[in-house]
Amino acid sequence: MLLISAELVLPITRPPIANGAVLVSGRRFREIGARTALKQKYPEAEELHHQLLMPGLVNAHTHIELSGLPLLAPQKSFTDWLIQIIEQKLALDPAGIEREARLALKNALALGITSLGDIVSLPVVLGAHQQGKLFSTVFFELTGMRDKDVQSRISQAKSVLGKHNFRLGNSRFGISPHAPYSASLTLFQAAKQMAEKHGLGVCTHLAETREEDDFIRSGSGPILKRLYPLVGWSRLKPAPSLVSPAQYLAQFIDRNLTLVHCVEISEDDLEIISRSRAVVHCPRSNLNLTGKLSPVPKMLRSGVKVALGTDSPASAGDANLWNEMKKVLELRKEYPGGEIKPSEILEMATINGGRAIFREHELGSLEPGKIANLLALKIGYLSADTEKTASSIIQSGPTEIEAVYLAGKRV
Repeated sequence: MLLISAELVLPITRPPIANGAVLVSGRRFREIGARTALKQKYPEAEELHHQLLMPGLVNAHTHIELSGLPLLAPQKSFTDWLIQIIEQKLALDPAGIEREARLALKNALALGITSLGDIVSLPVVLGAHQQGKLFSTVFFELTGMRDKDVQSRISQAKSVLGKHNFRLGNSRFGISPHAPYSASLTLFQAAKQMAEKHGLGVCTHLAETREEDDFIRSGSGPILKRLYPLVGWSRLKPAPSLVSPAQYLAQFIDRNLTLVHCVEISEDDLEIISRSRAVVHCPRSNLNLTGKLSPVPKMLRSGVKVALGTDSPASAGDANLWNEMKKVLELRKEYPGGEIKPSEILEMATINGGRAIFREHELGSLEPGKIANLLALKIGYLSADTEKTASSIIQSGPTEIEAVYLAGKRV
């Protein structure tokens, strides 16, 4: 057994513990409490001491298969950016993609990111996850707007995931119909049925840009005119739905669906997305591509569990979750609908991220029975004021990491 103690322990789901400790047995937390009491109860446990302990970070939305791409400006429109992504992705070498994916996983761990919600469309990336150490959820991506293609897409997903027995080392599988403009309602239905049968979590991109909103409402615009011909859907002419993307997918939004982005969200949409498992906010990507922020304060007040993600380096510049946390902290008073507290940002990067990737019962907080993923930090300022300490942690960033513990072992 290992006793890891600190001047301050931040469990996230309960108040901070001054002069606290966590007892690790095997790969999981056994007890959490006062250091003195745990030392007396378990005198045989080896002790390691730090200034501050908190859970490992959860990057709830990323695309590590795009790690080899540079930051791409949105050009004239979001559709133009998507076309750039598709063209550059097609030009990437499979061996290079896997190499960059392995490096991305290694870099994540060095930053204290112990879990990812990774969207994968290329099976070559699954090998990197299988050999990696992180406790992630890998969402296999599905696209297709023609109903006749649905069965082949589902069969392909079952084949790819089945080759790995629906498990990737420490990681789990999920499934991801890409977005309402790239996956038909029939494909969403089939994906949800597959997920229920195999115990998979589901996530999708939703309401990311005004172009998506316009397309769903009107069935026209640059997505139809420029993106569809590129991917072989030039003959498709979707009927106008006359509703928002959230309303369009309302029948599928429940506790087994995580939503990503949700920038173009109206007051009427809030009730719909509050039925989701979580919403993943990707501030740097949204600002780069749309110049807008999600109405996070309104979501929080509506009961939405908001997590944080980096999206891809092509839209955010890197996969450093600390930079997302700093961006939210910097703009916390400028969000539509109110202000975000520093402690809420830490929740977004830990326990809410665990929920978004369908692993909150294992990850994201310091609780008995959970996997012992920990960050030990040495920051410049510890305060009895939780908000001041949270702010100091975010501002200090990864340079103040003393140690990362993965499943109870220092890495």
